[in-house]
Amino acid sequence: MVKIIVSILLFICFVYGDLLDNKIKSFVGENRYYTQQKIINIILGDKKQYINDDKIDVIKLLKVLKKNGFINLVLKKPQSVKITFKVQHEALLFLKIINDSLNSIGFNFYMTKEAVKNSNGFIWRIVMDTEYLIDPISLSKELKKRGCIIEDISKKDNLDWTYIISMNKAKLLAKKIIPDVTYRLKKPIKSYWLNIPSNVEELFIKSYLLNKWHPYIVFYDKGLKILSTYESDSGEGNLKLQIPLETKYIMIDDKYTLSNIRLGLKIYVSSSK
Repeated sequence: MVKIIVSILLFICFVYGDLLDNKIKSFVGENRYYTQQKIINIILGDKKQYINDDKIDVIKLLKVLKKNGFINLVLKKPQSVKITFKVQHEALLFLKIINDSLNSIGFNFYMTKEAVKNSNGFIWRIVMDTEYLIDPISLSKELKKRGCIIEDISKKDNLDWTYIISMNKAKLLAKKIIPDVTYRLKKPIKSYWLNIPSNVEELFIKSYLLNKWHPYIVFYDKGLKILSTYESDSGEGNLKLQIPLETKYIMIDDKYTLSNIRLGLKIYVSSSK
């Protein structure tokens, strides 16, 4: 029995060790891996620490490799880079979270090459012309703020990366609203996003005199499907709207330009009776 247990443990260590070595090889490059394998093994230490719940902790691995100069995120010249994101979750919420996260780390310009939803989940493939690659660690931090975790990263080469993302606790970085409390929203640099509880009924918005606000308001459910919209071409001072059932997020904007909300807005969400 003891021999069987030892054999199983040795087999597991061998399998995961091999998978880990292949992952390291893909991140640092095959030539560099073989020429500096001894140094890499020294800086990584006990490789079992990079296995968590039978999976490779790619972010922990990348942090150590990057800290020691083994991850190169700068190309010699701008090139077309392909990034694929895979997730088993609501596509609309996923796209919003990924877009916001990329924007937060300085990546604002990219094109969708492919978007596919099937029984295995949702795949979004983008292409960007860039000299600087996405830093997986920075992206991981932004995703974590939004309740998402990078489960795996595959690198075919410097120009082709794939991210597998868990969104079990996904959420938008929206202002949390407590019912029956008045909030003053400052002059916006982007659309206001509100995160509201379920026990609410009406939305009250007050615009200041020097504003020229043309309301554009969208109510979303938790998966970011649109439940209702409201828009107006006339400048409005006070607004009262019924909040649809299942609303989780509210986006408040101006129909033409955010500069029309130069003094911000006051909002109040009433609790349901």
